[in-house]
Amino acid sequence: MSLPQIFTAVSLHPADSVSSKSTTVKHRHEDANGVASGSFREAEDMYRSVIVQTTRNGSRDVRQEERPAQSNSLVVQPVKVDGIVMDYIEVMKSKELDIIKKRNAVIMKRDERYVTFRPMSPSGNSVHAQFAREQFITLYQNIVTGLQTRTYDYSQGIIKRCQSEFPELLITRKDERQLQLTGNFISLERFETLLNGSTRTYSHYQTPNTTKVNDTPYKQTVKKQKSIDQAKDEACPICLETLKISESTVLSKCKHRFCKDCLERAFHLKPTCPICGEIYGSLTGTQPKGGSMTVSSDRSSLPGYENYGTIIISYHIPSGRQGAEHPNPGMPYQGASRIAYLPNSKEGIKVLKLLQRAFDQRLTFTIGHSSTTGQNNVVTWNDIHHKTSRYGGPTSYGYPDPDYLKRVQDELKAKGID
Repeated sequence: MSLPQIFTAVSLHPADSVSSKSTTVKHRHEDANGVASGSFREAEDMYRSVIVQTTRNGSRDVRQEERPAQSNSLVVQPVKVDGIVMDYIEVMKSKELDIIKKRNAVIMKRDERYVTFRPMSPSGNSVHAQFAREQFITLYQNIVTGLQTRTYDYSQGIIKRCQSEFPELLITRKDERQLQLTGNFISLERFETLLNGSTRTYSHYQTPNTTKVNDTPYKQTVKKQKSIDQAKDEACPICLETLKISESTVLSKCKHRFCKDCLERAFHLKPTCPICGEIYGSLTGTQPKGGSMTVSSDRSSLPGYENYGTIIISYHIPSGRQGAEHPNPGMPYQGASRIAYLPNSKEGIKVLKLLQRAFDQRLTFTIGHSSTTGQNNVVTWNDIHHKTSRYGGPTSYGYPDPDYLKRVQDELKAKGID
């Protein structure tokens, strides 16, 4: 089955730049622009040839911030991943991974620290690999938000009990003496309750593989207003003990109710609802302190947003020494300066405000390994995607990309910013 066309027309400027030897590409003039309509591959090849030509002539501003050097092929950047999280995703979310691969006709390959994406066919287009990358990042963020790992002394009894009662927990052997269980907070808390001698069964508890990507394994309906009698019969979702009104807490946004002690333990690890993942309070990242985020604008438009000007975001993170929250405390790190672009539309302005909050909460950058230069101890992006080029489409981190503003809002929401 051939993949459907994503784009059927590409607008090129100026009009005399539109030229093609293909007999299937149709041309027309629209205002000062030439418009070429044809197959996706022909349109993309023509668009790239014009970008190369106009860049050489100095008539276009095509920025290359944190992009690998490119020749005739468009490179899809790898995604840095945590080994434990990927082990969990590959086992528990294999169906979701297969959907991403098949839908985009791509090969996803994992090594120790990265996942890479490339077209399944040698003649395939890298745009689909870029889409697969974005979908994978969304899945990864949804999983990592609520995932935890706990270590136990190894015994066959623990393994058998976990396999029979908690199939949604991933069992990993650390060494001869210890094993790791990976899963969400509620599953791990219930496992420990059972391990400590409770005879309560958990047969009603769904496993992650039976739910959609964005669902959570256990959901209960809690109305905003309920009688004392109803509350008396309700069980804490974590320990399953009957709730007492005086010893329970109802979360303000999602209205889920827990024992105060259970909720306190959960919030000590992460300020999110153990059931639905709703964030309470502000998450703080590991972005180095002392950076700046400057906003300006100009009247030029971005492809796909011809009726609007452009918002220009300038980030600067100075070099310094790593803190306790960084990979190598005390060692120096190399700073970075980045420029990003948004349309000066209503939705673009909304995204700008969200990005400002993310920067203030130190979520935009982190310190780590640069997949572009191969250097360690450098400032890198922290999984909030920015458009660092005005042009070139998704594979060049530019526009047009009609779904970008929605995607970046989803990424920010996963970090509690909406």
